[in-house]
Amino acid sequence: MWPQAAHAVRREQRVLFGSAVELLLPDTAPTAASEAVWHGLATMNARWNAWKPGELDDLNTALRAGRPHRPAPALAETIRHATALEAASAGHFNPAIGGVVGAWGFHDDVMQPGTRPAAEAIERWTAVRPSLARLEWRGSTVRSSHRGVQIDLGAYAKGVALDWALERLQRLGVRDALLNLGGNLAAMGRIDGRAWQVGVRDPHRDALAARVAVQGREAVVTSGTYERWRLLDGQRFTHIIDPVTGQPAAGLDSVTVVHASAALADAAATALLVAGPQRWREVAQRMGVDQVLVIDRAGVRDATARMASRLASGRRAA
Repeated sequence: MWPQAAHAVRREQRVLFGSAVELLLPDTAPTAASEAVWHGLATMNARWNAWKPGELDDLNTALRAGRPHRPAPALAETIRHATALEAASAGHFNPAIGGVVGAWGFHDDVMQPGTRPAAEAIERWTAVRPSLARLEWRGSTVRSSHRGVQIDLGAYAKGVALDWALERLQRLGVRDALLNLGGNLAAMGRIDGRAWQVGVRDPHRDALAARVAVQGREAVVTSGTYERWRLLDGQRFTHIIDPVTGQPAAGLDSVTVVHASAALADAAATALLVAGPQRWREVAQRMGVDQVLVIDRAGVRDATARMASRLASGRRAA
């Protein structure tokens, strides 16, 4: 997805969360506000990475050993919220499958070609049915007797970060902003007197599938099989894994969710992509999202009624 803005925009860019990050603000916005946001995002990126030293790695190490661990308050709160969303999604969104994701080789900054993991390696992880519901909390301390629970917040952390960033900007007096975390966007207010316009990428060609005008404070989040993938034995596999089968999700190539909560939109977009063409509407209803656009492997689009009423025609991507 790409934001489309008018004049009078200051663009600031970094590389975080494994992708390019862009913050768009009016020229008049204080630099101190954006610097505070960049600092906070960099901190989350460092602490919550599933394959590098940090708070999440420390927690996963303890879970593998069956030891109790006291995560930092922000991480604990994020995991508790993710647990509720896992239940709401009927398990289609499941951050406890970090072991499976790692077995496919997606715990790396660069997606190198390789060979497909052995079926036995995947079955070892899926057999224990990892779930955040298997975490045992005692106050602020957590452990699990199921050592297959390995947490990967890749389908949720960006949404949490988007919500945090807009809230931080508001507290610092900024009312108009758009933040793009590797294709997951959240915006508030207006720019140059007009609504922020967000383009939804077509997963099959160099074009936009549609455009959405942001209303107030909203997130526009897309999960797509084209975003992060590996070439294994000459075949392309997406990083979005079905928690039940342990296999890359199939059936849908792109799911876009619009919601006031970027965290919910992030989790829902992943859950609906995993749910596939037959079940995405059911899971969307369970999770309380009613603005959804899906594009399947054949390029066929489908949308909820509320989303369809908001979509404008796309145009060729810049």
